[in-house]
Amino acid sequence: MLEKIRSVPVVTSAELENDAHEAFRRYRASYPFVALDTGGYVILRHEDVRKLIVDPRLQATETAMPVQGGITEGALFDIFQHGMLTANASVHARRRSAMSRALANQLSDAFRRHVRLAAKGLLEDCYHDGRLELAAGYAAKLPVIALAGMFGIPDRDVPQFMHDIYEMNEFFRPHATAESVSKAEAAAARLQRTLGALLTRTTAGQAEGFLSHYLKLAEEDDLSSAEVLIQIIQLIIGGTESVRTAIVAQAAGLLSSPDQWRAVCDDPALVPDAVAEALRFEPGIAGVVRVSVEDIDVDGWTLPAGQLVILSSISALRDERVFEHADSFDIFRPNLALSRLTFGGGAHRCVADALGRAELEESLAALTERLPNLSLDSAPKFYGHLFVRKSTECWITWQP
Repeated sequence: MLEKIRSVPVVTSAELENDAHEAFRRYRASYPFVALDTGGYVILRHEDVRKLIVDPRLQATETAMPVQGGITEGALFDIFQHGMLTANASVHARRRSAMSRALANQLSDAFRRHVRLAAKGLLEDCYHDGRLELAAGYAAKLPVIALAGMFGIPDRDVPQFMHDIYEMNEFFRPHATAESVSKAEAAAARLQRTLGALLTRTTAGQAEGFLSHYLKLAEEDDLSSAEVLIQIIQLIIGGTESVRTAIVAQAAGLLSSPDQWRAVCDDPALVPDAVAEALRFEPGIAGVVRVSVEDIDVDGWTLPAGQLVILSSISALRDERVFEHADSFDIFRPNLALSRLTFGGGAHRCVADALGRAELEESLAALTERLPNLSLDSAPKFYGHLFVRKSTECWITWQP
């Protein structure tokens, strides 16, 4: 077993930066996982990711990630220290319960209306320009505007709300620099103050809706004020970053296959299938990060204890054992339901997967309805193998 551990190949950051899909495809054929030159391991195959995502021997990282980066206090550290996504066992269950129940009772149609209104407004604002940089002009704005509507944030406060979320999220994107982390810390602190004031108004009975319902449930579960606040911030992170990249991916994938774009424009019932295939082809989340607390046998190879482990979505969802012609974008493939792996699994399955799908489906439906003659002017590239992924610019054009 020890010999097998030593012989696991080490993947360099340069390989992954150049083309993560190609690198993982090359190793996936012979190895169930690889080591990273920066430390830790990456699980490559769909079946292994599916099983390990619910394996109790892999636990949430708690505060290990920020501590590894030298962050031991502050607003960013709070996100890991008090959040449900980074917690384990009973702490995770207690923090998750109120949010899960609140989202279950959040009417899907009501949230979809927020998304649809935001999408239509953004497209109308630029319609006569005949061109749009999709990532910054649509995908980055739409999820924030929709969440602002769900939270009851006044229109006048939305621009600052959007700015703070975008700067805070830079911490979770590929290639965060010392400067961007500093800005992310300041933005996270401002966002905490903004949401704290909003929650105070909600508690005083000055607001109704999702937050009011969530606060009642959180009180029943005896969550601290810090825990209440951080679950909302984790919801925001999950509901904006992965969605932003996925909106770009689904539009680019369809526009690169004109027959499939036309099919979705002609038949709106195909929108959910297009979203599912885009999540498979270029998922917004690179993978789930865990810590191994025991040695784990993976297809006869030993994954050692005490290691950071990435359950790679971008590798698993291109696994040739599961997906025929895995490197082709095809909204008509028969096993699209397997793309749900990108939302995680088990106790830590994304608490807001329904909201994320609503954002993706409504954003795509708005594009196909308003701009059926859309063309892809510059195709984006996607990168990042840890946490959320990021895209380059994606310019689209149309005839007004």
